[in-house]
Amino acid sequence: MSEAVSIDGSGRIVLPKKIREKARIGVNVKLVVRVSGVGRVELLDPQVLFAQAQEIGAKKLNGCKEEKHQVSASLLRSIRAGQK
Repeated sequence: MSEAVSIDGSGRIVLPKKIREKARIGVNVKLVVRVSGVGRVELLDPQVLFAQAQEIGAKKLNGCKEEKHQVSASLLRSIRAGQK
């Protein structure tokens, strides 16, 4: 889906309602703007980016034993010592 829009003198763009609905972008939402090429930008929902980062992190850390890491082990010892 595409639609022509214009940029005003202050650099503002109004996203047409059909486009916002298709992309599931609500009103008063802050978006991340990323340049993806000459004359090309992307608008990204930070909540979607955060969810994607969590998913990637979960896959990368799957099976990781946190207590085996030196920093984590030290932190766990400190926490246990504070509980006594």
